[in-house]
Amino acid sequence: MTIARWQDRTAGRFRYSPPTELALAGQQPAPPPTSTPDRPSQWVRDTFQFTPDPAQTAVLDTPARRVLLCCTRQWGKSTVTALMALYHAFNAPETLTLCVSPFLRQSRTFLQKAARFLRRAGVPYARDPRDPLSLLLPNGSALIGLPAREANIRGFDNVSFLILDEAAKIPDEVYAAIRPTRAISDGRLWILSTPAGQSGFFFREWHDPAADWARFTVKATACPRISPDFLATERRALGEHDFAQEYLCEFRPSEHQLIPRDLIDLAVVPGETFFDEQDDALLARSSIWQ
Repeated sequence: MTIARWQDRTAGRFRYSPPTELALAGQQPAPPPTSTPDRPSQWVRDTFQFTPDPAQTAVLDTPARRVLLCCTRQWGKSTVTALMALYHAFNAPETLTLCVSPFLRQSRTFLQKAARFLRRAGVPYARDPRDPLSLLLPNGSALIGLPAREANIRGFDNVSFLILDEAAKIPDEVYAAIRPTRAISDGRLWILSTPAGQSGFFFREWHDPAADWARFTVKATACPRISPDFLATERRALGEHDFAQEYLCEFRPSEHQLIPRDLIDLAVVPGETFFDEQDDALLARSSIWQ
């Protein structure tokens, strides 16, 4: 598949060098530049004329490879992650980025965001013929979107950047199946979502103090694009429970949870012995119960 060259003025912003006249004549082109790229937030400004707000800048520029984003609705977490995926793809040629979302529509929306930025910068792209929902860049890097179905993800390997969008809605079995795709590359892992209840891997990872994550949270009250009047209307319409979860990044018990999580946590005593079914059977046979 032939991918058209992008304009020379745009190509200079990336490590990838488009084919030169020497290359077209069969001679070896000059090696790509080896200078360290700008900070991702600055690269985004220069390349796509997109100005991230302070919180978005902090997320883009984090050196961490494992990132958790717990953010309000409409903050722009998918947009920021799409920009980071493009930064990674252009500065790591011939790599694979996977975006897994609960539904195909959400994965398609993620790639559409990335494609809009590419068009804005005058960068051509194509579809990877092996994957209908994909972007193939001129340097050989690919972005692929997938729905969160276990059968769809086990064939991928050496994933350089793994993104789980709306992670609170992704089943635990999909999370367990997708993580090993990074076993060889030890690639980036970004997990982003708005809270949805007090169960699932997103809830556990966010609250596990031993887990090695860079955690970022942004409430709607801290988002400059969401007005206080709108939030006041939403609070009245949704009620405190749903408003706190959708806009204030609070992990609230779901309507199906009979016992609140905090009561369960308070009932657990450090060092307490727990019994399983085998222990129950052993106690049933013990003479002290006769």
